[in-house]
Amino acid sequence: MASSSQTGASGVSRKYVRLAVAVVLAIALYTGGWFYAASWLKDRLTQELAASGQGLHSASCGNLDVRGFPFRIGVFCDSLAIDDHPSGLSATFGALRSAAQVYRPGHAVIELDGPAQLRVTPDLVFDVDWDLLRASAVAWTDGLDRASVAYDGLKGKLNVPSQALSIGIAATHGEKHIRRSGEALDVAASLDALALDVGGKVLPPVNVAADLTIADAARWLSSEGPPPTLPLGTSAELRSLSVDLGEGRTMRLSGPVRVGEDGYVSGALDLTIDGITAWRDRISEVFPDAAETVQKVAGAIKGLSGGKERAVVKLTVQQGTVYLGLFPIGEIPPF
Repeated sequence: MASSSQTGASGVSRKYVRLAVAVVLAIALYTGGWFYAASWLKDRLTQELAASGQGLHSASCGNLDVRGFPFRIGVFCDSLAIDDHPSGLSATFGALRSAAQVYRPGHAVIELDGPAQLRVTPDLVFDVDWDLLRASAVAWTDGLDRASVAYDGLKGKLNVPSQALSIGIAATHGEKHIRRSGEALDVAASLDALALDVGGKVLPPVNVAADLTIADAARWLSSEGPPPTLPLGTSAELRSLSVDLGEGRTMRLSGPVRVGEDGYVSGALDLTIDGITAWRDRISEVFPDAAETVQKVAGAIKGLSGGKERAVVKLTVQQGTVYLGLFPIGEIPPF
């Protein structure tokens, strides 16, 4: 009996030893695999970034590093810069931190620090900073599938010296979401408490939201990227573009729109407006040179509503000219 008990105990001990060896071996293989993958990713990104400097679309990542062991893997940069030569767009940002679960590397979460500066030739400059900016993206071998960005405490200034234009921008919160929808691209964006400083005049904050589907644009999220002529030749279904002044004073546009190859906008839009008088006064305040036209348009819309403060009217846009019924009421300059 004693011999049998000793044999059984020895068998159990050997099983524990084998299990311990297997666990140690698995940990060692996983650790080696993680650090190999991290090293490969860092080398690959370094090569891609260096090669991009010779192309039309370049990027740089200061002090590039890959971290996250044991269960995550992510790219870290002390600074980030992008230069798109065809569009004349360049941008610089603060530190970047990203992370993806090892078991789901195609889904990354990103944090980006400010301040940032965006420049578009010949002289457009947008300086901006924020309290917190987070993004998430889901990507496959053919590019992005969907992405989201959310930020708090946005403050910035847009300057275009050639146009004598300077606009300060602030928002308490903002979001943007894009996703593939078959061959189309769904886009949604919002800004809470958007405040503008135009020529030293600070306008009361408004809430802005947009929701649209852009036809044949899913490929923009692939390695092909958006066309350099964007937005020329773009068609979209505008489900909603709303601006809210608060206290029930809202404006909403919806309908199909298109930007022609010549840059002119065309479309057929439904306009729903609550608080016509308040909107007349606000727009006249922002654009004093257009105050007379705004008053005429507001009067026409109010007349169509039977003198009420709420109206639902049809707007037609033909080659950049906006019509209320048969009467032109404004112009949209070409892109």
